[in-house]
Amino acid sequence: MSKNWLFAGLALLAGIAASFYINSLSDREEPSAVIQLEQIELPDLNGNRQSLAQWQGKLLLVNFWASWCPPCLEEIPIFLSLRKKNLDDGFEVVGISVDNVQKALRIRDSLGIDYPLLDGEKDGLSLMAKLGNHTGALPYSILFDRKGNAVHFKTGQFSRQELEELIESYL
Repeated sequence: MSKNWLFAGLALLAGIAASFYINSLSDREEPSAVIQLEQIELPDLNGNRQSLAQWQGKLLLVNFWASWCPPCLEEIPIFLSLRKKNLDDGFEVVGISVDNVQKALRIRDSLGIDYPLLDGEKDGLSLMAKLGNHTGALPYSILFDRKGNAVHFKTGQFSRQELEELIESYL
């Protein structure tokens, strides 16, 4: 019985350490993350190529997510709400699914996602690495200013207050 407690305690400590490590990476801008919007092009969920440059001029939150990632799904309602609140002020969200298209479509329909979704099943993970996420952890978000510069990087789930304050600081 005491060995089970020992293993449970070690597993808990490992989880806490991993959480602290991921959070330490969450807001760090890495040199490799200097990439411009016009360099990012992926298909939408219908297979049509889309460039993120079409949203230049807006404050743009690009969010990498997957259907099997609970924190990813938990933050989507926050994105929907803050997008609706700030759309007229020039805020946009673009989701990049690193899952297969059918699963992304099911999540889109079940959660009522009305912001643009792109298919990153093939290129999403390598794009995340180019954008500073070398761990491959999800969710991963990048905020681009109106000039198309990456200004904030987040590994892990946004809280509503955290994202709201971030948006307000750039609008």
